[in-house]
Amino acid sequence: MRIGQRLCILIFIVFLICPFTQAAGKKVQLFPDMSPGLKIYQYEWDVETCVLYVAEMSRQEPTLHFEVALANSQVLGKETVRSIAKRRTQRDDRKVVVAVNGGFGVLGDMRGYGGVLESLHIQDGELITQPTDTDACFGVTETGEFLSTPVQMKASIQIGNDSLVIGCINQRRLDGCKVILFTPRLGETTRTNRRRGKEISLSGLQLPLTPNYIHPYQVKSVSSDGNSAIPQDGAILWISTQEKDPSVNQLVSGANGKLTVTLSPPEWNQVQHAIGGRLRLLRNGKINQILVDKHNKEKKHVPGKRSQELNLSHEPRTALGYNEEKLFLVVADGRQPKYSTGLTLYELSSILIELGATEAINLDGGSSSTFVVNNEVINKPSGNREREVLNAVFITMDKD
Repeated sequence: MRIGQRLCILIFIVFLICPFTQAAGKKVQLFPDMSPGLKIYQYEWDVETCVLYVAEMSRQEPTLHFEVALANSQVLGKETVRSIAKRRTQRDDRKVVVAVNGGFGVLGDMRGYGGVLESLHIQDGELITQPTDTDACFGVTETGEFLSTPVQMKASIQIGNDSLVIGCINQRRLDGCKVILFTPRLGETTRTNRRRGKEISLSGLQLPLTPNYIHPYQVKSVSSDGNSAIPQDGAILWISTQEKDPSVNQLVSGANGKLTVTLSPPEWNQVQHAIGGRLRLLRNGKINQILVDKHNKEKKHVPGKRSQELNLSHEPRTALGYNEEKLFLVVADGRQPKYSTGLTLYELSSILIELGATEAINLDGGSSSTFVVNNEVINKPSGNREREVLNAVFITMDKD
């Protein structure tokens, strides 16, 4: 037998007797008996020093579900992921088995707006905040369909033959919207001041607000004092002094009309739970070209290096991805050199492809990155404690 033939046979035998391991990382399964259709594991990335925690949910398992939830049950305020999950589990129908932190927003007080989301949030069919990064949104419909197409909100107040476009729902005034609708989900008051606009109290609305909403209203009162109380059976329409649309002058006490809110494309109007992030990571199995270009232009790649360019900085990360069969929730630990340095967004996207995701969005990261299983934090948040966040993403399981 020739030497070359012997070598080929030897290599073949090695492949038969040696366990298969992925070239880029090692999976260590956790909680193996958690639930049918659910896998939870630690993923040690071998390319650089990084430890990730991953939940894979089968889309075919009828007892498992995707959900989101607000901190503090309202927009204003913050809460730990564990606390948000515990409150959801206290309801009779489902138990939270996996929870991670959600979208972006105001974590500091910011003149009383601490807790305000700056991304899409739909919870139990209620539209609570509108999409901002319209390309980085994920939603699940009543029938279980996954959506991550670019989504936009179209909202307006009809007054006689005119209409006034509404730019934001439950957002800070300082974020640039000239017309904002505040619902009771924000909190008790609008937290505005009297110098920047006037506020129209709307009554007669049917709440909660939904992604496909048409309902008559009546103007109850008009105020220029700011910080209006938000009626539990209505809403406050804040209009900036910079808004010059003549229809504003028709919004006087006793006036009536119609409030319309809809999402586009139309399939988004059937969404029951949705979350918005900041930057699309994957589309059709390919990494966002913005991230590819930044990665390729980097003069020198230093593993674990932090940078002012957040896309290129190695940071703790949280992401949501999916393919035709599975949903992935992923948290990468970081800022801990001897344990896990974190990832750039390009690296995070690459790992999501390794895991099998074809679509993915980037959620809030840094010290907010938290991975909870059965109400226990199993990752190592970079601040050495569980940080209070704005909202959370869940995998829930039907209770017996």
